[in-house]
Amino acid sequence: MLKTMLRQRWIPSLFVIGFLVVVAVNAVLIIAATRTFSGLVVAHPYTKGTEYSTNQKTLAAQRQLNWTHGVTVSANADGSVLLQVQWTDQAGLALGGLSVTATFDRPVERLPVQTVTLQDRGGGVYAAAVTLPRQGLWDLRLVASRGEQSFIAADRIQVP
Repeated sequence: MLKTMLRQRWIPSLFVIGFLVVVAVNAVLIIAATRTFSGLVVAHPYTKGTEYSTNQKTLAAQRQLNWTHGVTVSANADGSVLLQVQWTDQAGLALGGLSVTATFDRPVERLPVQTVTLQDRGGGVYAAAVTLPRQGLWDLRLVASRGEQSFIAADRIQVP
């Protein structure tokens, strides 16, 4: 009789203890999930989202221009990097008279973003010497404009 009473009291306690363990583990995981990386990559996601339609209109206008570019990166003897960009129009002719800026951003670590203005070398070639703190991969954002026309290009480059 005593064994039966102990067994009857012990079995429901096992279920309660089991559920308490599950709840405790879930609580630990929820706390860890809320205190770690949120998953947001953009600093202001709402603002970025509202700019989407404006960006789409800009891209449509840019596609109609049909400008193309080619990027060349080479190392200079002084440790700087020579960035050269060749711009051509839809007929394959060199684009002159552009105002071109280049922005360098490191994708794998937080380094200060560097922006330079490229000089017109003639024949649709624009160039600038840039001193970057590290070699390796960089995200390059080019903005070329002439009057009301503008073209934005993004490339990932390898800096020697």
